[in-house]
Amino acid sequence: MQRGFFPRASWRSVATIILAGVVADLDWFSAAFGPSSYLKWNRTATHSIAFVLVLTFIALVLSRKVGHNTESAGWSGFSWAAIVAAASLHILMDLMQAYSVVPFWPFSGARLWLDIAPAIDPWILTILAAAILLPELFRLVGDEIGSRAKRPRGRNGAIVGLSLLILYFGLRTLFHGNAIASLESRTVGGEMPRRAAAFPDALSPFLWHSIVETESALNLATMRSMGGDVSYASVLTTLRKPEPSATLNASQASPAAIAFLKIARFPKAVVQKETEGFSVEIQDLKDQALNQKDRTIVADIVIDKGGNVVSSELQWHP
Repeated sequence: MQRGFFPRASWRSVATIILAGVVADLDWFSAAFGPSSYLKWNRTATHSIAFVLVLTFIALVLSRKVGHNTESAGWSGFSWAAIVAAASLHILMDLMQAYSVVPFWPFSGARLWLDIAPAIDPWILTILAAAILLPELFRLVGDEIGSRAKRPRGRNGAIVGLSLLILYFGLRTLFHGNAIASLESRTVGGEMPRRAAAFPDALSPFLWHSIVETESALNLATMRSMGGDVSYASVLTTLRKPEPSATLNASQASPAAIAFLKIARFPKAVVQKETEGFSVEIQDLKDQALNQKDRTIVADIVIDKGGNVVSSELQWHP
């Protein structure tokens, strides 16, 4: 983005742009304070429009302070617009993933997601690497033959790379929409879908890890979406919902469950009988569909024989 639209920026300005683009992930360190803090703060405050506005204010103050002495201070090409664009791009990229963000914090706790791209996409990295490295190769060749570049270094390659990314996300959106339409139109075990989701594969843009909820079960499968053709790429796995009970109702009314159910996309409870009552574990099947193993949270509730909540806490999944 800096090469394409702010090519005159000095190294200090580039460092500021990069900092603005990654600072939102400071909330990642909330995991050090336990799963409850991580659930509350991850992708909320620092991934909001309010946070971008704070950065905008800081950037405006900094731009006024730098003033007209940009050249002597080493801040040539500094632009508050670049900082705002970098911070906004971070939120937009995270919004495209399966892990939700809260863009309207603190005024609304509504979580949004698009399920279009994985957290780390090798195809995106390939496009970005090519957009930077290929122009450098062409520049070296040009220097050898004595030609002189008319545009700022790497600008054409950066613009082409960003254009290819827009096209790539458009194709992923098409494949995702086709997968969802196919899931919602099929019966599963003789039952119509209540809701469905398709999560992106970490490697292939054509594979989607899906969950379909019906009246009695949650069903997992991997779909292959290529253009308008959608088919199963794996065997359907059916997980039956627990039968309604006083134990299940008591566990869902516990503090840990209430906090967890606000976040979970497809909660699945497992009720086990213990010596002194019951234990209930609630997990989000989205994590299982995505094979997520790092910083996965579950709600663990213990119910006594009288139906009272003995303990209720959020824990890291073992």
